Formats: sequence, C-alpha cells, structure tokens
Amino acid sequence: MNLARPSESILQALWGVALIALIAAGLAWGIEGRFGAPSAIAMVLAVVIGGIAIYLAPDRVYDWIRGRRFAFGTNAVLASVAFIGIMVLINILAVRHAQRWDLTAEKRFSLSPQTIQILQNLPEQVEALAFFSQSFQFARQDAEDLLDQYRHYSNGKFSYRFIDPVAQVSLARQWGVTRDGTILFIMKDRRQEVTLYNEQEFTSGLVKLIRTDQPKIYFLTGHGEQDINEEGNDGYAQVRRALEREGYRVEALNLAITSTIPADTGLILIVGPIRPLLDREVELLKGYLNAGGRLLIALDPSLQIPGEMGERVTRSINQILEDWGIAFRDDVIIDQLSSVVTDPLTPLSSRYGFSSITEKLRGIATAFPAARSIEEVRSQSERFRVTRLVETTAQSWSETDLAGLRQALNQGRLPSPEGKQSGPLALAIAVEQVNGKGRVVLFGDADFAANQNVGANLPFANLDLFVNAVNWLSESEMLIGLRQSPASTVRALSATPAQTRTVFMLTVVIMPLIVLAAGAIVWWQRR
Repeated sequence: MNLARPSESILQALWGVALIALIAAGLAWGIEGRFGAPSAIAMVLAVVIGGIAIYLAPDRVYDWIRGRRFAFGTNAVLASVAFIGIMVLINILAVRHAQRWDLTAEKRFSLSPQTIQILQNLPEQVEALAFFSQSFQFARQDAEDLLDQYRHYSNGKFSYRFIDPVAQVSLARQWGVTRDGTILFIMKDRRQEVTLYNEQEFTSGLVKLIRTDQPKIYFLTGHGEQDINEEGNDGYAQVRRALEREGYRVEALNLAITSTIPADTGLILIVGPIRPLLDREVELLKGYLNAGGRLLIALDPSLQIPGEMGERVTRSINQILEDWGIAFRDDVIIDQLSSVVTDPLTPLSSRYGFSSITEKLRGIATAFPAARSIEEVRSQSERFRVTRLVETTAQSWSETDLAGLRQALNQGRLPSPEGKQSGPLALAIAVEQVNGKGRVVLFGDADFAANQNVGANLPFANLDLFVNAVNWLSESEMLIGLRQSPASTVRALSATPAQTRTVFMLTVVIMPLIVLAAGAIVWWQRR
C-alpha cells in the first residue's frame, strides 16, 4: 500500500518534535545525572518520530544526504566532536598532572611557604570533615577552595569531604558537631576543630593537630617589659597570637613573686625591660640557662631608657649570659647605607647567617628601629656554637657615646664615625651548648617585633624572624618558615598629562580609526 506524500509543513513539524524530544532527553540526563526513565522515554520518542518522518519521505532524506548542506553539516559535526575530544583529553591530563599558577602581583591566591612546608611534611594522613548544610552554602565555596589548595600541596596526605549535618544527623552527632560550618581535621585518634575559613586558622589547626604536646612559654614581667596583651603600637599582642597559632601556650611570669621557675617551662622570653632584674632573678635565670634552659632576650638600647637605668638593665642581663661568652653592648647602631626611610638609627638588613632560623628569610629584609649590637666577648667554641643571625652593613658603626648622640640628634645631625667600631655588627645572635640542651637567642632591639612593626601590610620579615627564633629554641624546626604570602597592596597609577593624552589618543581615536579603515578596505575590494 502506497501512502500519499505528506505536506512540507507536516514533515517539518515531525522533525521539530523529534528534535525537541532529543533535546529533552539530553536535559533530563543532565539534570538527573544518569540515563533514567524520563531521558529514555524522550529518546525513544525522538527515534520513533524521526523514523516516521524518514518512512513518509525517504527520498527527501536521500536528497538531503547527497546535498552540500549535509556535507558541510557533517564536517561541522566531526570538527566539533574532534574539538570536544581534544578538550576532554586535555582535562584528563590536567587532572592527572595538575599545576597551579598565581598570576596576581601580590600572590594573593597562593599559600604561604610555611603552610606548604607543613603540608609537605605531614607525619600522618589527615582528613578534613566539612559539615555544611544546604542553608550554609554561602560559605562553602571559600572553604572548599582553600581545602583544595591544602590537598594539592600535601603529596597525597591531606583529603577532605563534605557532610550535610541536617541530612546526616547521626554522623554529625557521632563527631560531636553541633555548629553548621564546622570543619574537623582528623589524624588518627586526634582531631582539631576550625570554624573560620582562612589560611591562618587552617594552618593553626594543622599545627595543633600535629603537635603531641603544647609547649608553654613565659614572657618575663615586672621590669616594664613589652605587654603581650597590649593591642597598641608598642604592644606584643600580635606576637602572642602568632605564637598561639603555632601551638604554644603563652603566659606571663613574674619572678619577683615566685621563688622558682615553673617546672613546665619550655622557654622564657625577656623582651624590652626598662628596669634592672633583681639579683635573685638573675641567679634563677642564670641557673636555668646553664642547666639546659632556653632563653630569648630582646633588649632596646640604653638610649631609649632614661637616666642611668639603661646601664643597670644592660648589666643585669649580661650577668645572666656571662658564662656563655656573649653580651649586649651599651651602644646604638648607626647605618647610613641601609636604613628605613632615611633614618640611620633604624637599620634595615637582609644579611643573615647560616641558621634554620633565617634560612627561609633570604631576600626579605628585617627592620630594627633603634638597635644595639651584640658581641662575643670571648670565644668558647668547645662549649658553645655561636651564629650571627642578622648583621648590619660594613658602612655601619657602633656609637657608644650616647650623651653625645642625644646632643647631635637634638641638633639635627649625626656624630662622626671616626674612631668608632665599624660594621658588620651583630643585630641578633643564636648560641647553643655543644654538649647540652641550652639555647639562647639575643636581639639588640625589642621594638622590632612590636605590633606596629609586624603588620601584614609591612614588607619586613620581623614577625617571621621572632617566631622562627622561638621555634628553634623549642626544637620545633618543622614550623620554621614564612607565615604569609607577600601582603596585598593597593596599586595606584600616576600618569603625566602627556601620558594621559597618549592613552586617550590610542584607545579612543586611533584604534577605532584602524577598525573603520579595515572595514572600508574590505568594502572597497568587494564592491
């Protein structure tokens, strides 16, 4: 039986319905994530209707296949398939051999060197469980981006997964999670909770997870030292927080009201005293250090301490160190070649000795606003290893006439360097016992680690130097490094009037004229 040839409009309608059914099948597949019943029904419908259209007008299909449009269409389809195949292959290679490039000037999307070092040296597998419900999705992307960076740099030792605490209530209860947006870092039977999604909090959580103990460090008080809770410019609150992020317990210690050094002391810090230590305190600290204790001493120049008090402070501190053959000099360093903002009393140095404390600081300067020098008064290489951590330039000198220096500064000038001890001078020194556990780090300045000199917007490594010294003293070398990527800065473009006019002519006049001229040439050739 021969059927009459259907009209053109009917054939177009059949092909249109078949195409719509085919698109619906693809959409259903994409939405469900699998080839389920809706996509199968739509696909069968597309095939059936397309088959009917072919049966009713086979000659039309034959003519279309033989035509130029089919050839061009086939070439386009093959080219598209080849392009998609190439892109799939590139993505497979990218997943298997992933590389990251941060092209921002400030490297704002890069992890700090210290974080990368910690991730690459994880002692065990660490899994992060991120508990985010559907109502907390606004914060999930930030957390996931950061977790993915941690996974990338961990050499396969860091993994993460997301859990919906509402849909999986029993699992959240099992882990003791009651707050949406909580992330748990798990290593064996240890865990650490994090609820803020930034690198400092994540790395701090990892450090606390890795540490099997939490060393206690004491800041000596009672002599006008820097206040670890002071948030003002001269306080040490930022240092305290940095040390707590490294897993330390930080407390104050007043030896004037106790007769012994606490048994749980891991390290004692004496930072910026402006009054001398009592004889009993000196003997306690001297005995502690000689018995294998750990000390960090940062001492401002006597120039910053009124009257004769500065000399007495220096003398009491040097009594603690006399058996170690090192001492603070009662001077002020002047360096006209390398200083901050043309202030020769604020040495700026990137001359570091060979020590794990400064190894990661190469190429980054540290600034010391008003500093004294430290010297080795006698060599005892058989008992102690002495390392100059930071030095000034050879053009610097040691000014010991502090009264003359005050007078010269009041007159707006500098004293002459003639006859003075010239550089390089030691701004910081590390000493350790050869056959013992004792260690000490000395800084000829206490202000260098004050809040105003360790901000993230400053291009100096002051905070890293101080915290690295603490990590070395407590034998936590794994934590030594740079704690932040280069700070983000606001960049402004300053242009002269001539430069502004040049940019205007290029972008507003010349480039549009070039486009118009090209169009005119094409039109002229084709007319």
